[in-house]
Amino acid sequence: MNELNFYNNDLVTQVFSNLSIDKKRLPSSGLTESGVPSFVAEWLLDKIVPGIGNLSTLEHEKVNNMVMKAFPRKDDKERIKYQVQQGEEKKLIALLQVRVPLEKPSEEKQIPLASIPVLNLPECDIEPHIIEQNPLLLGRGIWGKITLNYAINERGKYNVNVCEFDPFQTSEVNIKDYGKCREKFTFEQWRDLLLCSMGLNPEDSAYNDESKIWILSRLLPLVESNYHVMELAPKGTGKSFFYENVNSKVKVISGGKITAPRLFFNGKTGEIGLLGTYDVAVLDEVQSLTFDNPDEIIGPLKTYLANGRYNRSGFADINSDCSLVLLANIELDAYQRPKNEDNLIKNLPKFFSETALLDRFMGIIPGWKIPKFQLNMRATQIGLKTDFFGEVLFNLRKDNRFYHYAQSHTRFISNVSGRDQIYLLKSASGFLKLFYPSLNLTEEEYLFNCLKPARFLRQQIHSLLYNLDDEYKQYEKEIIVDVM
Repeated sequence: MNELNFYNNDLVTQVFSNLSIDKKRLPSSGLTESGVPSFVAEWLLDKIVPGIGNLSTLEHEKVNNMVMKAFPRKDDKERIKYQVQQGEEKKLIALLQVRVPLEKPSEEKQIPLASIPVLNLPECDIEPHIIEQNPLLLGRGIWGKITLNYAINERGKYNVNVCEFDPFQTSEVNIKDYGKCREKFTFEQWRDLLLCSMGLNPEDSAYNDESKIWILSRLLPLVESNYHVMELAPKGTGKSFFYENVNSKVKVISGGKITAPRLFFNGKTGEIGLLGTYDVAVLDEVQSLTFDNPDEIIGPLKTYLANGRYNRSGFADINSDCSLVLLANIELDAYQRPKNEDNLIKNLPKFFSETALLDRFMGIIPGWKIPKFQLNMRATQIGLKTDFFGEVLFNLRKDNRFYHYAQSHTRFISNVSGRDQIYLLKSASGFLKLFYPSLNLTEEEYLFNCLKPARFLRQQIHSLLYNLDDEYKQYEKEIIVDVM
């Protein structure tokens, strides 16, 4: 590594101050093993045991005591319920969600119900002012400190009641200041800071310049709204880990059966599905994914992927900027290349071979170019706090200057479809947001660090379409672009 581009912990601390954290703190704390996502765990560590390096024995003890008291384990559920029923006020740290039960007419006024998944309590009462102060509870929910008691509700019945709630506040985000911070780093230093902030060690010898770009491309669905992408990779590359830990706006669903109500809208309960609730929905283990009724799902899904809107069961249209990410395992040959390189989706469920659906994905992340994850590849440097990092990424969604830059600096040389052009530009815009948030860059930097990887992502989809459907042979086989 060039001496000018070595990982500089002092520089990160100097520039980002209390928005940075020593990434060694988290794995040595044991919090993630307790089921606590990184964006919550790092926030807690910084409040309870701030510092650098692995946790000391005393710090471990403080964290362990906090976990024992505040984070329920599987065996604790019934004990906590019993203690609350006996009149104790219990405090815990968990995810809290609220829904309004208007499934069927009732003579009584329906009141909102709180759900605490970790305790398997789906129908708790909740003080109205808590919902008013935390509207995000209505939907994906919020992590925070929950206080429970057992009280008589307005219907005159005893029930578990959420009487207090202290949400975890994410770090304040100022995108303009964030862009100024970027100017203090070289491209390589900034790229490695992003990688470290994802929880990976950029100095590990397994990561080369190319693999770092493809790992960071996993961030594109966060910085770009309605960014739909697949990642195909062998097992063990850590495809889902980051998505599970970055922010509560991201939801990961692993394999199994997906129903239309869960994905779009539940007409019986009135609940909006994944695509209308979260900012990023991730379907993991797609190679084993089944749809309860494919015909009921594929149509609305194609509509949604094309224009960010869907309709189901005669209800009003639902608009969403949720990005859909599909993660699937593929087999590699002896040269660590995909076994079915001419048809990367050969082992995916049959409906993915429908070209009209496939065309609506921005690209395919080449997970076969990403090293398999080992524990010694975890970050050991100073990176951005996960809660701050996640909020920065989502805040960058709102800025359309980056797409305009890509549009005005990209020239399409080969004959490709309008969708190829738009989706490639959207990827280039995403890379600009990641690497040059202040838009201070040269044309050469744009070409090599943004446009070329964006072109590669879309080329994977374009090649599949070209091979699967003669209709796409009206376009040239290769997407050729340059700066202008």
